[in-house]
Amino acid sequence: MLRRLLIAAACLLLSVQLGAAQNTVKGKISIWLGYPETLEAFKLGQVEFRKKYPNVEVEILTFELREFEAKLAVSVPAGSGPDILALHDFIFPRYYEGGNLAEMPADLAKDVNDPKIIDPVFRDVLTRDGKPWGMPWWSGRNGLFYNIDHLKAAGLDGPPKTYAEVWQYAEKLTQKNEKGELTRAGISLRLTGPSGGTQKFGYFYYQLAGEQMFEPGKKPGTVRVTIAQHIDAAARVLLDHVEHLHGPKKSDDWALKHDAQGFASGAAAMFMRESWVIPFVKKNGPDIKFGVVPVPHDKAWGAFNNLEILSVNKDSKLQAAAWDFIRILQDQAIVNNVLEGSGWVPIRHDRDYGAVLAKEPRFAEMTTPPAGLTLYIEAPNVAYEEMTTRVGEVIQNAFRDASLVGNLDGAKKVMMKAHETAVKILKDNGNYSE
Repeated sequence: MLRRLLIAAACLLLSVQLGAAQNTVKGKISIWLGYPETLEAFKLGQVEFRKKYPNVEVEILTFELREFEAKLAVSVPAGSGPDILALHDFIFPRYYEGGNLAEMPADLAKDVNDPKIIDPVFRDVLTRDGKPWGMPWWSGRNGLFYNIDHLKAAGLDGPPKTYAEVWQYAEKLTQKNEKGELTRAGISLRLTGPSGGTQKFGYFYYQLAGEQMFEPGKKPGTVRVTIAQHIDAAARVLLDHVEHLHGPKKSDDWALKHDAQGFASGAAAMFMRESWVIPFVKKNGPDIKFGVVPVPHDKAWGAFNNLEILSVNKDSKLQAAAWDFIRILQDQAIVNNVLEGSGWVPIRHDRDYGAVLAKEPRFAEMTTPPAGLTLYIEAPNVAYEEMTTRVGEVIQNAFRDASLVGNLDGAKKVMMKAHETAVKILKDNGNYSE
């Protein structure tokens, strides 16, 4: 009994000492966000942080994503920038390789390395030489969104289950006016934004090839290009796009409203996107009845994931306080807010998202993947943006080429051009892996 009392007293003394130390810390930590929809979660963290650090100001600024990336690229290497770096997976390597990241505290690193807490597919993205350099926070897992009323009117019993069915459904769900012009897409394809277009093309490529077009290489930060290895699968995905943009199977058109806005307005019966679409459609298309399922399978069945990583700037003058803020952002109420408010999916396995799922069951498709579904993530590297943009230009230019309809050899030539484009960029940047 005496031993227990002594241990309790020692713990209380340590707690008091830590609290006193935190009360003496003064200054400011800054946070920049490229995903403003998560601002509310950071504000909740700000309230809790103030209880521990009453003399530390927290400044949170939000930017449009590309502006955010540009500001980071200029400020962080110059020794300034925010204290907490909210880094998307494809820009993380730039700041690790630039030596801009502070080492993680042991307790957070232990969480990252525990597969019961963080899935290894996310841990590996931010691990170098056996050490993690940030806290994986949320993911943007993809899915196929479908309009329930549109499917019912077309006599379709539930969403497509296979890759082939996606295109069959698209043809049945398309609507045209008396002039033969599309008034509703059977499936809204990604027809703008080359980098994003590469990503969405890859959703289907994975199901046919069994791996991504750009897989992580032998060393972290390097990339293996797989298109030539799976040229038949690549050409088939391209042909299926082209044949549903031209001719009798036409199921989408550049003139229609696209992406989440198009789906929320009823201009598309199906489309593929990440989990944030759920709250977006509820807000912007409240009368749309919709469901979401994993991208239908073929040879493989996989779900794309991107990743938001929380790291601390090596040049921060308040590193310990910044890491404490990141610890607070792991609290149950805050990760619940991320999921419910933004639609991005927190990835900690040791948190219970039941309260959110009870209100919005469609999130379960993202938080609890079905058995047999493989989770995969992009291969982050310093040439990512240039590579995916240039490859996307090749693919999206081909979408407009009606001469490719039924032209398997032509489709293979296009995809080999995409392969060679990626390889050259990676070699030029020193990121290529055999």
